[in-house]
Amino acid sequence: MSSPNGSDEPREPETVMWSDNEATIDLLRFDYLADEVAAVVSTAQLLPVTVGIYGNWGGGKSTLIRMVLDRLTKQPAVMTLQFNGWLFEGYEDAKTALMGSILDAIEDRVRDDKSFPERGGELLQRLKQRVNWLQLASLAGRYVAPIVAGLPQLTLANLGADTVKLVQSAAAEKVSLEDAQKLIASAPEGPENVRRNIRDFRRDFAKLLTESKIETLVVFIDDLDRCLPDTIIETLEAIKLFLFVSKTAFVIGADERLVQYAVRQRFPELPGTETEVGRDYLEKLIQVPIRVPPLTKADIESYLNLLFAERRLETDDYSKACASLADFRADNVAESAFDLTRAQAILGEQNITTQLQDDFDFTAQIVPVLAPGLDGNPRRAKRFLNTLLLRLSLGARRGLRLERRILAKLMLLEYIREEFFRTLASLQAEESGQPGALAMAERMLRARTEPAIAESDDSPDTSQPGPVAARGSRTSRRGASTQDADDKVLALPEDALPTEIQPWLADPWTRAWLASEPSLGGTDLGPYFFIAHDRIGARTDTGLRLSPAATDVLTRLLSPGGATRELGLRHAASLSVPDAVAVFQNLAQRIRQAEALDARSPHTVLLKLMGVRPELLPQLVSLYGSFPESKITVATPPQIVSVTRDTSSAAAARSLLDRWKRSRRTALARAAEAALQRA
Repeated sequence: MSSPNGSDEPREPETVMWSDNEATIDLLRFDYLADEVAAVVSTAQLLPVTVGIYGNWGGGKSTLIRMVLDRLTKQPAVMTLQFNGWLFEGYEDAKTALMGSILDAIEDRVRDDKSFPERGGELLQRLKQRVNWLQLASLAGRYVAPIVAGLPQLTLANLGADTVKLVQSAAAEKVSLEDAQKLIASAPEGPENVRRNIRDFRRDFAKLLTESKIETLVVFIDDLDRCLPDTIIETLEAIKLFLFVSKTAFVIGADERLVQYAVRQRFPELPGTETEVGRDYLEKLIQVPIRVPPLTKADIESYLNLLFAERRLETDDYSKACASLADFRADNVAESAFDLTRAQAILGEQNITTQLQDDFDFTAQIVPVLAPGLDGNPRRAKRFLNTLLLRLSLGARRGLRLERRILAKLMLLEYIREEFFRTLASLQAEESGQPGALAMAERMLRARTEPAIAESDDSPDTSQPGPVAARGSRTSRRGASTQDADDKVLALPEDALPTEIQPWLADPWTRAWLASEPSLGGTDLGPYFFIAHDRIGARTDTGLRLSPAATDVLTRLLSPGGATRELGLRHAASLSVPDAVAVFQNLAQRIRQAEALDARSPHTVLLKLMGVRPELLPQLVSLYGSFPESKITVATPPQIVSVTRDTSSAAAARSLLDRWKRSRRTALARAAEAALQRA
């Protein structure tokens, strides 16, 4: 991975990083999505309409909403409003916060309009008074929902002195005691009156839009998936009950899985499976679902190249590069929208500096290994680069000479196979920064893959080191994919590599990582692990990195109920790879903190997880190999044999059991020997 000028000298640290906020320029090629959403909410025949922009955290939902908003603000008859329920959470009722924000925005719009009729002002004040009553009722203690649901009538006596106390303490700045008493006295009694009040609100709200000369009101609700379940449901109820009238459109950005989870929390008693409850609720509320697509490998390469271009190019040249994306229409979705060739065609070869060429080369080499662990998520890609630059800068301030490509390769292992990264951290610490097992694995893997490259009809010159061994399967003159050959030649003797490294060779991603440039054998890795100290020590924050879907699965897996755990296992089967790895890491951390692999630790759940996520088996074997023997029970060896039988991890598991067979703990040694005989 040498730079284009042939130098392998460490680069000077660059402290400037990229903002993690929504982008103002479309680097993700989402323009076609933004055009479609803007067209839907601008079509009068489709109103009222609710558009759901779905996607994972960091997938680009906020960027897409920003793009749609920019398009609509150019239309004078369209009024747009942004609402973030997360900002109102904890100190105001979410339902009335949304309704009040919309009315306040309309009031601001018509304040200087001399033609706004007196009747419009009366409608506005009447609507605001109803919002105040709803807020007061919410503060008084959940009285509105039972009435709407048709439960026994609530009267003024039910509200009592508690309402006055709540008004004095929580709403004193907005509602005086005298006003509160008037609102209480005017509160509609009985379910029919409350339902009529909702109908009247909708009628008056529709009239207000007409009087305000608003042809279309578009409300953007972002970050809904950051809110607590009650806030999510209240916001959605406000839309459906009060605000869903003609001339309105709502654009909601959220992870649909988290909204479904909130629905299940709110309505656990509804019949049917839990998944159906959340799905049916969303389908009833959202008429037009738009799912933000995950980035392909080519998209990620283009995105990272544009991030680097932002740092290297002059403003005018960078604007040209971004503008070229709008005109890029490739029939092949695997074609990169912005790489070195396209940059030279757009800007001219003379404007592509050596630094930017080095950046493009760096991106081309890390993306094949990085992309599978990102799940197509642009925020993860950007944070990877930000962390890389941060560590380079920290290393320079500490007096460490860190080479960017070596650091990037180690960070790939850290981000995508954290269990293996921990193993490597221990090995390098024991061998003064140069783990011999890693060098041996690299040499062994390359020795067995390079002959297949040489047999290729169009094979490159393999006398010089290069990244070709990591760039996918190749076809030899015999017509067979070398991927099959790789699997055969990796059938190593049990003692060919140290036990700690053997699980790595059973994992396809880690094999590609080992074969990728630069080679780490012979490099002092100590400085790189020193600067990564925040990820090597005992982790206590793993749960903070879980997505909503992963959190839901983990909660179910840790539930005491057997049926709930089984449901969690079924849901785990559909998790994305990064989410499944995050659940594994969380369970692994809990097991590390347990004294033994017994019923008090979740190791049984982790073993069952292997049944639906077998690709995690290499990390499982590595995890159990890192435990002290005092933690292992006599039940563990047969369990390891059972979950790894007839898999690519079987050889590594046998090697681990062979080590336990030599244990000084007689019971463990016997259990391991017996398990080996049955393997």
